[in-house]
Amino acid sequence: MQISILQDFIKSYKEAYCKEYDDSFKGQIQKIISQLNDPSMHPSSYFIKESQNIISSLDRAVNIGIVGQFSSGKSSLLNLILQKDCLPTGVVPVTFKPTFLRYAKEYCLRVEFEDGSDVIADIEELAKYTDQRQDIKQTKSLHIFAPIELLKDITLIDTPGLNANEMDSNTTLSELYNTHSLIWLSLIDNAGKKSEEDAIKAHLPILKHHSICVLNQKDKLTQDELDNVLNYVNSVFGKYFEKIIAISCKQAKEKETYELSNFTLLLEYLEKMDKKILKQEFAKRKLLELCEILRVQYELFGKIFEKLEFCFSRFKNLLEENNENLVQKINILNHQILENLKSLSNRISKEILSSVKEKKAHYYKESQKIFSKNLYVKYDYQTPFIASDDAFLAMFYNSDSMSKEIKKMKNEISKNFEILKQDLNLAYEKIQKDIMLFRSEFANIQKDNDLQSDIEFSELRTFCNASDELFLKDFKECLFKKCLELDLFFEKLNLKALANYENATKISLSFFSRKINESKELYELDSSEFSLFYPKMSEIYERVLTELNVHEFEVLLINKPIMLKIYKQMFEEFQEIISKKYELIKTRKNAFEKHLNLVSKLEEEIKNL
Repeated sequence: MQISILQDFIKSYKEAYCKEYDDSFKGQIQKIISQLNDPSMHPSSYFIKESQNIISSLDRAVNIGIVGQFSSGKSSLLNLILQKDCLPTGVVPVTFKPTFLRYAKEYCLRVEFEDGSDVIADIEELAKYTDQRQDIKQTKSLHIFAPIELLKDITLIDTPGLNANEMDSNTTLSELYNTHSLIWLSLIDNAGKKSEEDAIKAHLPILKHHSICVLNQKDKLTQDELDNVLNYVNSVFGKYFEKIIAISCKQAKEKETYELSNFTLLLEYLEKMDKKILKQEFAKRKLLELCEILRVQYELFGKIFEKLEFCFSRFKNLLEENNENLVQKINILNHQILENLKSLSNRISKEILSSVKEKKAHYYKESQKIFSKNLYVKYDYQTPFIASDDAFLAMFYNSDSMSKEIKKMKNEISKNFEILKQDLNLAYEKIQKDIMLFRSEFANIQKDNDLQSDIEFSELRTFCNASDELFLKDFKECLFKKCLELDLFFEKLNLKALANYENATKISLSFFSRKINESKELYELDSSEFSLFYPKMSEIYERVLTELNVHEFEVLLINKPIMLKIYKQMFEEFQEIISKKYELIKTRKNAFEKHLNLVSKLEEEIKNL
């Protein structure tokens, strides 16, 4: 059952995306578009619709836009082509929405509204839909149908004047991006003026290779003046337009002056235009625009992930720069702790030594003389002794100087441990800050073009919102674990040494007191064989070192430094985690680069069509 479902899916995929296309221009366009619409590219519905419109445009009429400032005669020109006064004319801007002139067997009007509805009306009703002064339903576009042969292969688009108002200018520009060619209509009085050239330069993106410039109202000039104007305009505007024609709409309205109007030159130009070339160039241009939109999208994604890479590159450099310094700090701290423990042991040893006193003592021993047998002789001697309880009280309860010193030492070591953990945290806090800034910058990123991929941007937002889980969790867990190990070591140090000094002192006092007593007993048994035990400073010091576990910590601090081991493990784990994060970023980035390379490849194919 599952195999059958999989086979059906593969079959459907091949039918939709693995079609074979012929070598015609249309076939090549379809092949390119199928690659752009591959599911792996996650195209938006608008992108798919736009790309399909490019294919269908090859079978539709050519769109030619009429551009110019208001009152330049656009409506008059189009009325002449329509052979009927359909479009209103006036000294105020009245054409506020794009108007499409299309072929039909009879004159009629179709009005599209912003709410998606439309209406078919009589051509005579056009005025009420084009006058901005009328309070009517919001119109999106107007479509005039007329039985004019020229319109079978050409759709003319009347647009609001470029300098009527900002909204109408934007409407004009957005519509003209979908035209195959343009007619730039200008009053002959403005011909060649800097203001006119500035307007042309400002709208160069919409000027197609096959655009022409039409100068209206040539009837105002004599032939010599007209020749001079045309020569001048050609020298100024020749680089912008394929052809420059001077006409008179006024003369074209009258039969007597029609031939003088040069209107036939414009009609001949429109009729003789190579529609096939225009459609192909339009399709290529629109495809390149789609590719550019994808290029911008994937380059944006690439830069975002480069920024993420930079965060980890900086983090890695920071770790390596601080590594030697932290190793040195830990080594210094190890020696400081050991010296503190030895200093504490030395202080306790001195106090114990100072508590060793002498007192008079005696013992009785049977006389070895012949005449005093069975009699006991008294022997007096000086014996060492330690009043352990009195010594302990003197050291820690009758005086608090040693307790204060030890407490200060403990606080200093504890503080150094906290500083060490803060040093370990510093690098993490840096990457944490960078990742949080990255997240805040891109977690709500939105596409700025409907043609960009909804899925790609949605996945990017999800990715950025998961930054903490993806990029910080591993570091945080590793850091927590290592700081916990440091805390456990400090607790061990505290329990077995820093907080154990009183117990170590008691045990040491008891040890030497016992040894003195044992030596006293042996001395009294045989003073010639045994001597009294007087503890030396070195012996006391060694005993205190043992009771404070200093030798054990010397191994953990110097010989096999546990704190250094903990740090080095953290450093190595951080390096490994960084490598894994690089791989994660690289995987994502490579996917975008793959798409970007495909777009670049398709761009070259389009240009070579």
